[in-house]
Amino acid sequence: MSEGVYEIPDRFEDDEPDAMKNTDIDGQVYANVRDFKPSPGDGVVASEPDNSGKRSSRDVAVGLGLMCVLLAGIIGLSVYYDGVSKSFIAYKTNSSAEIEQLQTSYNNLTKERYQIQTSYNTLTKERDQLQTSYNTLTKERDRLQTSYNTMTKERDKLQTERDFLNWRLTNLSWQKFESSWYFLSTESKTWKESRQDCLKRGADLVIINSDKEQTFLFNLKKRVWIGLTDSVKEGTWKWVDGTPLTTRYWNDKQPDSEDPSGEEDCVEIHKDWTPLKAWNDMSCDRKLNWICEKVF
Repeated sequence: MSEGVYEIPDRFEDDEPDAMKNTDIDGQVYANVRDFKPSPGDGVVASEPDNSGKRSSRDVAVGLGLMCVLLAGIIGLSVYYDGVSKSFIAYKTNSSAEIEQLQTSYNNLTKERYQIQTSYNTLTKERDQLQTSYNTLTKERDRLQTSYNTMTKERDKLQTERDFLNWRLTNLSWQKFESSWYFLSTESKTWKESRQDCLKRGADLVIINSDKEQTFLFNLKKRVWIGLTDSVKEGTWKWVDGTPLTTRYWNDKQPDSEDPSGEEDCVEIHKDWTPLKAWNDMSCDRKLNWICEKVF
């Protein structure tokens, strides 16, 4: 009995030189288990070879491999989530700093906006005050300008009156008719000399504009030169101020230009004719009285 017991181990035989071949812990575990062959004297009934040991070892190896893979995954996930957690903490920390910076910038901008608004309001008030002052000064300027214009007109009027009085004191022989003053000469001169005399007196040879004026001059009962001539262009009669002839008081068949002494380029009022038919063209070299006219 005892011999049988000690002999049993000797009956186990290795099918391969190495009883078990292992891989690393991350791979699959493979083992070759020797066939268990009981001897007839051991009282063990011979049976089909039992493979449960092999399956158990293989299952254990597979389980260990899966556990290793799971453990590696857990470790990887731990590392990943640890990194994510650190990144989140760093992001949260950075975000907090950025939020504080943005809040500070916002507060500064709010203060600056308030200061700008205050400055704007102040400038608006100053502008309104300046506009009011400008409007007041403009009104005052306009009032002064109106006063100045009125005083200027009054001054000019007084100046004109003074000039007229001074002129009238030295020209007592002038007669007034409507708005003009007329001087009737007491001597005779050519048309050109007569005009020069009028110009020296601040006047010119008379220009006739109406029937009333023509009748007034005719009633002076003198043959007198008037300021009408066609000496510039024959047949084109103009007054001494350059205006064309519009009123006509020619005697019948006048102008005729039939003076044997030369061209009849100047006009007289003939005292022996009718008032509204008293004009006659004559040579400018003839000597007659003349009438000067001055308008104030």
